Amino acid sequence: MIHRAVGTVYTNCVLFLLIWSVNGLEEIFGDFETLTSGQGWYYKGCTVDLNTDSFTGHHSLHVINRQAAWGGIYFDVSVKPTTNYYFRARIKLLNLSPGKLTSNVQVTTLVNSTEHGSQHPKLGEVRFMQPNVWQEIGGDFTTPSDVTGVSVYVQLHDIDVNYLLDSAVFNEVPALSSTWRQDSDILIDKLRKDDIQIRVQEESGSSNLTVELQQLKSEFAFGSAVNAEYIVNPNYKGYQDFFYDTFEWGVLENKLKWKQMEWSHGHVNHDVASNAINAMVEKGTKLRAHNIFWGIEKNIPKWQSSIPDDQIKGTLVDRLNDIVPFTKRKVEHWDVNNENLHGNYYEEKTGDVNLTMWMFRETRKLDPNVKLFLNDFAVVNERYFGEAYYNQGMMFKTTPDVPIYGIGVQSHLKTHVDPEVLKFRLDRLARIGLPIWITELDISNYDVNAKADYLEDVLRLYFSYPSIDGIMFWGFWSGRISKPAAALADGSPNNVKANPAGERLRKLIKQDWRTNESKSLSSGSTTIRAFRGDYSLKLLKNGHIIHSENFTLSKGGRYLDLHLAGSTVSIIG
Repeated sequence: MIHRAVGTVYTNCVLFLLIWSVNGLEEIFGDFETLTSGQGWYYKGCTVDLNTDSFTGHHSLHVINRQAAWGGIYFDVSVKPTTNYYFRARIKLLNLSPGKLTSNVQVTTLVNSTEHGSQHPKLGEVRFMQPNVWQEIGGDFTTPSDVTGVSVYVQLHDIDVNYLLDSAVFNEVPALSSTWRQDSDILIDKLRKDDIQIRVQEESGSSNLTVELQQLKSEFAFGSAVNAEYIVNPNYKGYQDFFYDTFEWGVLENKLKWKQMEWSHGHVNHDVASNAINAMVEKGTKLRAHNIFWGIEKNIPKWQSSIPDDQIKGTLVDRLNDIVPFTKRKVEHWDVNNENLHGNYYEEKTGDVNLTMWMFRETRKLDPNVKLFLNDFAVVNERYFGEAYYNQGMMFKTTPDVPIYGIGVQSHLKTHVDPEVLKFRLDRLARIGLPIWITELDISNYDVNAKADYLEDVLRLYFSYPSIDGIMFWGFWSGRISKPAAALADGSPNNVKANPAGERLRKLIKQDWRTNESKSLSSGSTTIRAFRGDYSLKLLKNGHIIHSENFTLSKGGRYLDLHLAGSTVSIIG
């Protein structure tokens, strides 16, 4: 079907659509190899022809002469009620509006239903798309129970921007098995555990020998944000005890952020952050550092707004030269330019569309060992920016000399997100091929029992996901947390106690996903399947400790060969 508007010139064509069934689901691809007859795709408010520059195949759609933001490609889809779907396509912008560094590209829907009429929910958005490179657009959505029809369309606010479109897909979000919770245990065993093989050789035989293993640290990171003042204040001992008893990683909420450290230009307060960092390092806590820059305008230092544009980069250099050496050898990670999908203040001020890549390179020069991350929101808890994050991650990974290590995924779950949708959104990002860290997890629900159940589902999904190496909560105590409904613990500063959600968390990460085991060595050897991490081993004879040893279980397993000669024990491996 061709939609026409008065006074608009169109190429007289219907776009070819290829339809077939995959795993029982209807999967629709727009490969645009020809403009001959078909169904589903159409256009309005623009001119369309074929172009030999393509992402797949030999042709793409060439969209020009757009008359409005909504002018472009549309897609009518057949849907079922209360079903999760996703749309995905590739786009290449051919130009930008004069004076602009980037363009905003959205995928929007027209959803018709009997009760609510016509609505236009947005599926996805790339706020700062660069031209002349194929990038991904799309998103997922759930159809209402009374849905009568859905159209998907591409929208660009800058109407003078032309583009190519290719490789469009519409499909149901893959369903999780009804036994996925049980299946997660199998995945967790495969991904997070390895074998410890222990053999004992004793001159007098190995009777009455027992080995005891106690896990001291987990290879997988579980951590939380902390208040820099509370973690060192003796009046908050309950707060400190809960943190150290529960978590092995920490991140300061605010006191490493530029705005917090340098309220007045040239006057940097290091003391609060330094005291907290030193206290946590002394306790053996590993640290993520958050963040060097935050290019959303409301989060820049206030004094910076009065700095001339041609001097902004100099202030960035000053910040790097101050903060990176300050944390060197004390922190494991840095979030370099926080939430860059949502704000490009520094790019606009300097005129450098790839300024964040420069930030990564300069940070690496100052600290060759720290791991550098992108970090952003609305990429798994909401649908809007997953494709944008995929694009950014791929650009950083494939651009020479950009020292990106991983992708930080915030998970502020204000509403219940279906686990199958969460997994689908993770799958989008896993294609980048970089480690993923869940950097800011919280689940807002004042019903603490319901929160505990959903928390377990989320943690099971995340802990059994191959690309995820760590999970950081964004606070835990009701007395100090950005979202009170997300609290895992209550009580006074000196008596912080886990609520049912916090108890569920502790059970999972301190019991279920931890190895503490005692086994007889009467046969001379034993194998223990254990979670990776740091261990204390005790060898007992007739109930008395005759040897202690600490070791680390890493991927590939560990073999320990114990040789007993009288009262002497040596371990090989």
